[in-house]
Amino acid sequence: MSEQFNNKVEILESATSDTESKKWLKADFHFHVFHYRMPQTVAIAAVTPFVPSPLTVKMALVAALLQDGDVDSAYILVPYLPKIEVRIIPPSSAFAFKAFLRYRSVPAVDSVRGLDESGSYYPSRPHTREFALLEGEIGVILGLMDTSVLEIVKIALQKIRYLGCKDSLVTCLGIKEIDRNEVEKFSTIQPLQEGLSGNIILGVDFESSASPQLKDLIPGSRNEKHYRSEIPLVLPGKIFVKGRGKIFKKSY
Repeated sequence: MSEQFNNKVEILESATSDTESKKWLKADFHFHVFHYRMPQTVAIAAVTPFVPSPLTVKMALVAALLQDGDVDSAYILVPYLPKIEVRIIPPSSAFAFKAFLRYRSVPAVDSVRGLDESGSYYPSRPHTREFALLEGEIGVILGLMDTSVLEIVKIALQKIRYLGCKDSLVTCLGIKEIDRNEVEKFSTIQPLQEGLSGNIILGVDFESSASPQLKDLIPGSRNEKHYRSEIPLVLPGKIFVKGRGKIFKKSY
C-alpha cells in the first residue's frame, strides 16, 4: 500500500498543467434540498451561495469512499485533489428560504441547571440557515490530469451521499466522459474576472501546490496552508430578493 501510494505521488508531481490533456467527467446530481453555508459568512446566520464550493466536491469524493469502506482508494485519491479542476453547473433556477433552528448540545455535568424555556435539560443555540429548493440538477465537471485515478473518481462520484452539509442529500443521476469542446459549452461558475456578469459568491479550494495526505483532511487536524479561502467566483445568473426569500435564475 505504501509503495503504491508513493508512486502515485511522484506521478502527480511530474504531471503537466496542459488543460488540453485532461480527462473530463460530468456528473449530474439531484438535490432533495440544498444546504451549504457560503464560506466566511456568519455561522449563526448562514447564507447559501446556491452551489457547493470546489473544495466541497473534492471532500465529498473522499467521504464517499470512506463511507463505503474503501480506505485504500481514499489514500490514493487524496494527493491528487489539488490538481483536479472543478467546474460547477448551477441549477436552472432555485428558491432559498430561511429556517430558524435550535441546536442542542449535551452540557457539562457541573453546568446542568434544570429545564430551559423549552422543557429540555440541554441548552439550545438558535441559528438561522438558508435552504434552497432547486429546479433541475447541479452538474459537476471534473478535469483530471492523470487517468490512473479515473475509475476511483467515477466510483466516488456515484457514491456521494451529500454535497454541502449532511442534510444536503443528493442522488447521482449519471456520469459520462466528455471532451474539452463539450466542457466549454456549459455555463459554469467562473473565477472573478473582467467581462463576466453574474452574482459574486465566495468559494474554497485546495492550494494547487498542496500535497495533502488523508490524515490532513480530518477535522481538527487540517493544515490551513493547504487551502485557499474567500475565492471570489461569478455565479452565472441573477439573484432576486423577495421578502425573506431569494430567487436565483441562471443565465445561459
